[in-house]
Amino acid sequence: MLTLSQTLSYYKRKDVQKLMLEHAANKEIGVRFDESFGKRPDILAYDNDILESAKRGATSFHCSEELWNNPLQLNPNLRRNELDDLRIGWDLILDIDCPYWNFSKLTTYVFIKALKDHNIDNVTVKFSGGKGFHIAVPFESFPNKVVGIDVKNLFPEGPRKIAEYLLYYITQNLIIVDKTKNLIKFGKIDVKFDKLLEETGKKDSDLTVTRCENCRNTIDEKKIISKSEYICPNCEYSEEGDDSKFKSCPKCKRIMEKYVINKALCRCGSSKFRREFDLSSIVNVDTILISSRHMFRMPYSLHEKTGLVSMPFDIKHILKFEKTEADPKNFKSYKFLDRKSAHAGEAMTLFQKAFDYKSENLQRSRDVVRKTFEKEKNMISSQNLNLDNTAIPEEFFPPCIKKISRGLEDGKKRALLVLINFLSSCNWEHDKIEEYCLKWNERNKPDQLKETYIRGQLRYYKNQAANNKEKMMPPNCDNRGYMIDTQFCNPDGLCRNIKNPVQYAKKRVWMQNNDAPKKRIKKENTKGEKKSEKETTKE
Repeated sequence: MLTLSQTLSYYKRKDVQKLMLEHAANKEIGVRFDESFGKRPDILAYDNDILESAKRGATSFHCSEELWNNPLQLNPNLRRNELDDLRIGWDLILDIDCPYWNFSKLTTYVFIKALKDHNIDNVTVKFSGGKGFHIAVPFESFPNKVVGIDVKNLFPEGPRKIAEYLLYYITQNLIIVDKTKNLIKFGKIDVKFDKLLEETGKKDSDLTVTRCENCRNTIDEKKIISKSEYICPNCEYSEEGDDSKFKSCPKCKRIMEKYVINKALCRCGSSKFRREFDLSSIVNVDTILISSRHMFRMPYSLHEKTGLVSMPFDIKHILKFEKTEADPKNFKSYKFLDRKSAHAGEAMTLFQKAFDYKSENLQRSRDVVRKTFEKEKNMISSQNLNLDNTAIPEEFFPPCIKKISRGLEDGKKRALLVLINFLSSCNWEHDKIEEYCLKWNERNKPDQLKETYIRGQLRYYKNQAANNKEKMMPPNCDNRGYMIDTQFCNPDGLCRNIKNPVQYAKKRVWMQNNDAPKKRIKKENTKGEKKSEKETTKE
């Protein structure tokens, strides 16, 4: 941990103050004092602001990814349109956080290569000061509009889409699993699979995943059927066989050609799949989880736990970079977010592919889920449910509620509100809602909500419902604060015609109720026909 004398001796340096102020323009600043942050919003306008904060015990400085007209006008109560009016742009910051130093550098290397592959020249990088790196592309490199929307207003959904697309692009093109040679290729760098297992302490199954090439769903390898088929090139006779290298045709005695057939039991029906490295198993790309007014450690700020400088450096040096280079006494300065060298619109290709990938992936997912939904409809019990009185069972819940129910890392308080109102609107009794919410809380990681908080919220909403005499609905599907920014929304094929999670559950019940009588009539007719046949036979 840093001492006051260490922070003062560093932040009083004029060269450090000048370097930090260059990155403070139009940025909201967050000053950290050991384990807590000072008041927000804040700015750095003068050299002395940095020293004065250090005298009050500041250990590090953080700045927003967004660029603001006047950061001091920000407050938590501003609506989306008011934030858009204040925002003049945002920088793309890819926060690569990995506990394994060598693979942190390799991951940063492939992310930089992915950006270069999309014709972006203005890519800069800095050491976070801890165990990862920050990759940056300045706002000046962005196009003005994407899908008819001003790019400056596409925050935080813009960087989320880009980060998700880059993860897909990297796993498809830049990180290749070659099990035959016991290698994983990170771009042009070959890494022995055994070395990766040794350094991470993980198993093979933890680091790789098998995905369907059609719908991108993961496939259980135990359900993959692999067999060999031998075909004669002369008479086209074929037969299945073992793993023999050679087999003669029983008809014309020629050597038959061997084909390995893999059949994956994917729910979309596809038999094409590939083995991929699961980047999320060792790396956390924080950009995917960002929200409005998100911050990152400023260039040249100290890291309170390591005492190292969050130092920019040449991207060509990424694989050779060592933490000792970030020593406060002898670090070197380098450009980060170089706005003057940016070429307007050079990131257009990246934006187009990122937004196209999301829409195409969503449509593919909807098609797959629609097929699955039809199968599930036939498997659900044919029992009729009364929408006015009967509690709607869990199998009819929408994807967003199922996602919340599996447990969360963030957004637990907002999720609790959604759950309470949803279950109440689905005719669940108070005791059942309480039991459900307490069990849900046990699945939340790494931290759980306090039980007293959950019971207090349940009492409050019970009293509110009693006074209003009307059930309070959960937030609508297009509610940005509750469903979209939190990423609770996880639509399937039915969701596109749904405005509220409760509407989804009732729609599925309605579909079940309208489908069940037909099945019973069909069964009764079949029984009647069989009975008639028996009576005719006896006669």
